[in-house]
Amino acid sequence: MSLQTQISNELWDVIASQYEDGNFSHAILEAIHLLTSVLREKSGTDGDGVPLVGQALGGDAPKLRINAFQSETDKNIQRGIEHILRGVYLAIRNPRSHNQFKDSQQDADSIIHFLDFILRLLNASREAFTIEKFVLSASDPDFVESKRYAEILAAEIPAGRRGDAITALFKARDTVEMNKLRYLVPSLLSLLSEVQLAEYLGAVSDELRTVTEDKSIRTSLQMLTPDLWSRIAEPARLRVENKLIRDVSEGEILQNGKTTRGLGTWSRRFMKRFALRPEAAQVLLNKLEDTDQDDRRYVARYFFSVLPEILSDEGEMRRGIRAIGSAIRDGDINIREAVVDNILQFPTPWQNSLAEELKDLSSTSNPAVILADGTPILEAQQTAEITDDDIPF
Repeated sequence: MSLQTQISNELWDVIASQYEDGNFSHAILEAIHLLTSVLREKSGTDGDGVPLVGQALGGDAPKLRINAFQSETDKNIQRGIEHILRGVYLAIRNPRSHNQFKDSQQDADSIIHFLDFILRLLNASREAFTIEKFVLSASDPDFVESKRYAEILAAEIPAGRRGDAITALFKARDTVEMNKLRYLVPSLLSLLSEVQLAEYLGAVSDELRTVTEDKSIRTSLQMLTPDLWSRIAEPARLRVENKLIRDVSEGEILQNGKTTRGLGTWSRRFMKRFALRPEAAQVLLNKLEDTDQDDRRYVARYFFSVLPEILSDEGEMRRGIRAIGSAIRDGDINIREAVVDNILQFPTPWQNSLAEELKDLSSTSNPAVILADGTPILEAQQTAEITDDDIPF
């Protein structure tokens, strides 16, 4: 009976050329090269030889499990296969790789038969990590919305599988809750190699070149961090920026509290990185200057805290501050509250310019806010006095 009929087709295809030419030592090495590839692929590690075996099969939580890894017998078998594979590299591969070695056909048949047995064990082994389980963990109703939990999940992904994991999560993003992605995506992105990151951003770019649904654009932004926006392919980036800016231009918060053009609000974190940032700044300035309070309310709620980052030119800053002052003088409570809530987090030039603009509206005896240098900003609102009639019981 020939060797070809006794081993797997995959293994025979790898060794056939060398074996049929009588290069039996090289056939053995080709078989071990296949073994190495299987170990790397199934464990998601990039090692070689004895270290690779340890990374894939060793430890208290092996990446590849030959069995259920529950009983002491299971664990002994796992350790035994680990030690056998260490021996394969030390006693079989390394001598043939580093020295002249001439195996007989009988020796080659025996070793290749044994390697076929090992490969069948590995191909039937259980991966401690799978892409499917990872995506399910992101949708887990008991997912803990914390940075630490997200870091633990991300760290469990073998280094070689992280790119596949985040790409799979991107494809399934519409099925995962936003708050979970908010924690998980940054943790995973921080672990990607440069090659993995480039491939992932390429997949996101391909999606953004053609996607039209608001939800798909929003969830794509959730799968990125602002510092990566400039690395999205330019045609896709400009296309999405244009759509987001158009939505911001048309967006309002109506008197009943309803927000229109909600997609535009998702540009808040990214807008300072836009290639079309000047166009975005112009839109926000126009809305601040608009006589329609619905437009100004939209800016006050969604963009006011990041205005210094978006209106980054001095001329834009001056125009924006004038518009803010004018709105407050016209009685715009939303803009006024936005100033009070955010001015202490603004950069010094903005604080100083706003203080000057609002000087005539500020109170030294009853300020709404006091800057670090003691400058008062606006006047504190009077609160209605509570009487006995206001107490419900």
